Amino acid sequence: MATDQNDLINLEIAPVTLETRHLFSEILEEARSWQASRGSEGWNYPFDDNWMLPRIRRGELYLAFLQSESVGAFRILWEDVPFWGERETGDSIYLHTFAVRRDRAGQGIGPAIIERVAAMGRAHGRRNIRLDCALSSKRLIAFYERNGFISSGTVFLGGMTMNLMEREI
Repeated sequence: MATDQNDLINLEIAPVTLETRHLFSEILEEARSWQASRGSEGWNYPFDDNWMLPRIRRGELYLAFLQSESVGAFRILWEDVPFWGERETGDSIYLHTFAVRRDRAGQGIGPAIIERVAAMGRAHGRRNIRLDCALSSKRLIAFYERNGFISSGTVFLGGMTMNLMEREI
């Protein structure tokens, strides 16, 4: 199903609830499986209740909807010392655990979600949006570069070398 620009304007962002957590898990598990099938490094933990419930309570998890269909999932943090260390200065919003349903990829949903996250950051007085991804994920890095991000260094965490990326908002 094609998505036009008017639909993307109507993209709704909602916090994950106990009732919608299965949608979040479905989207991320689908993305993880797709990454693995392509030999790409990705998430190495399950998106189960042990992982989700504390993050739901903290208000970190979000779903993106188009016409009541869940099309994307992501996590927001307001600080990220483990990845950014002393560069963490309280001026950024952090996008983590981000995926779009595979059957909706390439329709502009990912960039639209990034812009919504940037708007969340602006509303909280943040200057940057930051994220990380496996350094070996060249296609993912290229996607973020097409969306205005630049590489800002690397960090070795969780057994992987992660590429740190950021852009001004």
